[in-house]
Amino acid sequence: MDNLIGKTLDGLYRVESLIGTGGMANVYKAVVMAQNGPVPAGTEVAVKVLRQELMHDPDLVRRFKNESKAISLLNHPNIVKVYDVSVSDNLQYIVMEYVDGMTLREYLNERGGKLTSRETVHFISQILKALDHAHRNGVVHRDIKPQNIMLLDNGQLRMMDFGIARVSRAENQLTGGKAMGSVHYISPEQAKGEETDRKSDIYSVGVMMYEMLSGKLPFDADDVVEVALKQISDQPKSLQELNPTIPHGLVEITEKAMAKLPANRYASAAEMLDALNAFVDNPAITFNYHYITEPVPEKAVNDPMNPKKEASAGKTAKNGKNAKKKRSAFLPVLFGITVAFALACGALCWIILNDSSNLMNEKADVVLADYSGMTQDEVNAQEQVASGQIVVNWEQEYSNNYAAGYVYKQSPVAGRTVREGQSVTLTVSLGIQYVTVPDLTNYLQADGEQQLKDLGVSVLVTQAVDETVAAGSIIRTDPAAGSQVAAGTTVVVYVSRPQVSTTTKVPSLIGMSVDDARSLLVQNKLGLGSQTEQYSDQPAGAIISQNPGAGAAARLNSRVSVVVSAGPEPQPEPEPEAPSSSGSTGGDWWSGLIGGSSSSSGSTAEQPSESASSSTGSTLGDWWASLLS
Repeated sequence: MDNLIGKTLDGLYRVESLIGTGGMANVYKAVVMAQNGPVPAGTEVAVKVLRQELMHDPDLVRRFKNESKAISLLNHPNIVKVYDVSVSDNLQYIVMEYVDGMTLREYLNERGGKLTSRETVHFISQILKALDHAHRNGVVHRDIKPQNIMLLDNGQLRMMDFGIARVSRAENQLTGGKAMGSVHYISPEQAKGEETDRKSDIYSVGVMMYEMLSGKLPFDADDVVEVALKQISDQPKSLQELNPTIPHGLVEITEKAMAKLPANRYASAAEMLDALNAFVDNPAITFNYHYITEPVPEKAVNDPMNPKKEASAGKTAKNGKNAKKKRSAFLPVLFGITVAFALACGALCWIILNDSSNLMNEKADVVLADYSGMTQDEVNAQEQVASGQIVVNWEQEYSNNYAAGYVYKQSPVAGRTVREGQSVTLTVSLGIQYVTVPDLTNYLQADGEQQLKDLGVSVLVTQAVDETVAAGSIIRTDPAAGSQVAAGTTVVVYVSRPQVSTTTKVPSLIGMSVDDARSLLVQNKLGLGSQTEQYSDQPAGAIISQNPGAGAAARLNSRVSVVVSAGPEPQPEPEPEAPSSSGSTGGDWWSGLIGGSSSSSGSTAEQPSESASSSTGSTLGDWWASLLS
């Protein structure tokens, strides 16, 4: 059994069950227990916990923190909500909205892998709205696929799993035959390990759209490396060939989103969404997109022995005789043309002589070299720069990925064809910009966050308990105050929250019925335990004792045992009296004492005993008489 199931994280989230596993984290279903949590008590949430065996892997821990930072910035109906983040040394988890539904992959499988045009537009539109929000907040998903999208019963989508969002260039490469992100949906530049941006997400959306419309992936193979290579170089089979019923407008939208060159894709998710909306308004629409191609150096060379020229010359010579016959007739006209030509040439010469740019000096085409990773001296030594074929404009910026003094950005990019003498902007790294984390202890959360953002660092807020710091104020930061961190680094801000009580006071149940006691215990987050009966002078059914007693502290959800009165103890019935044998004897004795006859007493006796009784009575009477005489 999972060692987290049944536990309560930070006194807030009781883990109930494991609902998903991944290479980096496990996802649990949990319930919010405290009233002062981020959402009301009793709310079901999903808790994504970094696996314990990965806690000591700094790269994976950084990726997990990247996800926390990325999704904490987002708030959109088509993105899974984030309620809380904890990044302690012992446990790191993200508390998210619990979505009760199926993944878009499961839905596609149920539908045979293919959807209608209407369904495709419905789903893709929601995905684009979520991406537009993420991109506007500086977050690139980089792992868009049907498995990372949840589908609710009402048809609404929720995008999740930003696990490789904002990953640096060094991490976004093929490693051990596996690309970062799902290889069937990654962009060509992502497959090559190059820098990725929002257009990479648009490519992934295009692949999903292709799959929904056709029921097939554009590229597939047994080996992931082979799939990645196909993403880079191959063209997918035509959608209309796979499904001729697909509207032409949707085919055009899909093809543009999946263009190999990022420049040929939609500039933004919003632009692609506009195209979908245009299709909805007019299903017969045709976009007629025009695409740019990789520039190819022009190699036009004039052949002095061009056969066409020779033929033209021959034709001219052939017709020369006829021309002589007509020359005399056209002399006036020829003179006028000559004069006009001379004047035009004079004007042209004047323009040339007075223009700073020599129109006759046609500039050549230059294919830009790649200057990334070079120093300024190395760039100046390159032939294109040294010969003046291009003019370099130098800029400097801080960079966390490139050492100081090295070119890390080039515009236009390498491989582009430009005219000789064109300016090229090269940006040289100033290295990592370090800032000092200020001491924000006891600062209000909003004020502390703003200070950190002004320094150029990212902020991730989490909550902790500290009785010495007022609720809503900052306890500490990680890294600690005074630390030197690189610009763009995530600084975790711990904000004080009230102590979460895990106990409650047991109410008095004495004199209550069992049903009333049960209701009162539930109100106090307790339960009714064992019930026993005992005779008492209290009415039957009334509680006469409890354990724990009234006023005692008990753990939340623990149980209170009670003893219930069974009423008064019943009294035993009296036993019947046995007949006494001394009655008749006493009577006889008294009768004898006073000299009386015993006949009355002995009347119940059998007849034969009468003589004996009489004899005894006579004797006593004689004795009494003698005593008196």
